[in-house]
Amino acid sequence: MRKVSRILLLLLVVALFVIATGCSNQENEQNEESKQTEIRNKQNKQALIAVHDAAEKGNLPNQQWQVGETTYQQVKDQVGEADKIEHSRKESYAIYEKEQLKLHLTENNLVYKLRAVESKLNEVTQLQTKAILGDPDRLRQVNEQTIFVYDLNDEYQLTLLFSSSDNHASIVEIAVLHKPSVEVQAVLQEMQLDEKLGQLIMMGVQGPQLDSAAKTFIQERHVGGIILFNRNFVSVSQSLNLINELKQANANAKTPLFISVDEEGGRVTRLPKELVKTPSNRKVGNAANGKYAYDIGELIGRKMSALGLNMDFAPVLDVDSNPKNPVIGDRSYSADAQLVSKAGIQQANGMASQHVIPVVKHFPGHGDTSVDSHIDLPVITHNKERLKNVELLPFKQAIEGGVHAVMVGHLLVEAYDPKTPASFSKIIIQDLLRDELQFDGVVITDDLVMGAIEKNYSIGEAAIQSIVASGDILLVGHKYTPVDEILTALQKAVNEGVITEQRINQSVERILLLKQQYEVEDIPRKQVDVEELNQQTKELIKKIN
Repeated sequence: MRKVSRILLLLLVVALFVIATGCSNQENEQNEESKQTEIRNKQNKQALIAVHDAAEKGNLPNQQWQVGETTYQQVKDQVGEADKIEHSRKESYAIYEKEQLKLHLTENNLVYKLRAVESKLNEVTQLQTKAILGDPDRLRQVNEQTIFVYDLNDEYQLTLLFSSSDNHASIVEIAVLHKPSVEVQAVLQEMQLDEKLGQLIMMGVQGPQLDSAAKTFIQERHVGGIILFNRNFVSVSQSLNLINELKQANANAKTPLFISVDEEGGRVTRLPKELVKTPSNRKVGNAANGKYAYDIGELIGRKMSALGLNMDFAPVLDVDSNPKNPVIGDRSYSADAQLVSKAGIQQANGMASQHVIPVVKHFPGHGDTSVDSHIDLPVITHNKERLKNVELLPFKQAIEGGVHAVMVGHLLVEAYDPKTPASFSKIIIQDLLRDELQFDGVVITDDLVMGAIEKNYSIGEAAIQSIVASGDILLVGHKYTPVDEILTALQKAVNEGVITEQRINQSVERILLLKQQYEVEDIPRKQVDVEELNQQTKELIKKIN
């Protein structure tokens, strides 16, 4: 009996041991599973935050491309041709199947949206996303799938596509989007051809008030920009009225007006005489002080912005290498190309700080000429090496510094194109400026109503060739008849297939984006503090006298 009891006791002990061991193993398994879940949650959080942080800068993790800046050509240079190119009414897409990547492209083949599959996020649910990033700014439903939209800043937007609308659905695709490009594309899609053609024109107004002819060009021919001269500025109050009238005339347009002047300082100034002039570029260059050049640019921008002007055909980046030059002289900062670069870039930055668009000029360099292009066509005979080291250097450095607009001069540059003026030469605008110097901003011709053009070419044909050459805006500062001639010639060129509407779209896209980048608006100004602006000007002048 005792033996049986001992056996039973032994069996009980063994059973209890087995039960205890089983519970312990189960508990260990549960602990391990909990630990692994905690690790995965931590990794998911890190991966999602990494996507968010990269998107704030316009890219995605482990990718060097930046939406709004990277071109499709740059992508192809790195990873080759896309597997497929698709087109819809509104967009074009480049699809890389192996990389699970889809690029949305603008008319100019600029990448404005990057879509990708991110395997590190395929376990992150809607609930977890909200816990990590907060509630999205907007929700969208596409084919029973939910998209979270996060507005990260003024430029970039992050979208997360989930597998379904369920709270536990996981992320299947991520995308970063450049918002200004999206808005530009939306406006572009709404524009009719005549509205697009109007955006390619920058025209002058004949007097100190807005006349009916100019008003008609703005309202019915959809002209997108105005240039004002001394004839338009009698006084500060009159100037305010004129500029406000221009904006009012454009009130029903899809995009605001460029309203521009040549405000270089020194002897080339357009602003009302009540405002004290800023010093010439030569005085700014002689100061050899980047901060001073910036302050001058900022002051010019402040004066212009106070009046409601938003574009300045300055700074001059011509190198004053010819003492017999009849038109440049002290409009240039210096005969030293590096000093011209330094001062010009700083002055441009100062203007831009006041939301005034600097337009650097006169590409590819008007400094070493003995003929005034207002009278006839100057010829530049230097070889390419000299041009790259002197004339082109300030423009190259300004482009690298982020300048958004360039004026091309009426110059025959024999080393590049011995037959066609730079202002409508495809070799100079497309091959040199855009391809070699990598400029993707707005290209504006010098005034087409100048002797260099009128004596040698038909203005309508010059305008057509400038657009074919990849120019964007045609400047017509004087008279109204040439504006009509150019618009008629452009319409005919599109009808006959000489210029495609896609080519027009490329220019309009650049123009709309520039207006957006500088927050151009048709809001009237009420008054100008002349005394304050003059005091600031006098204080700056004292610094170099």
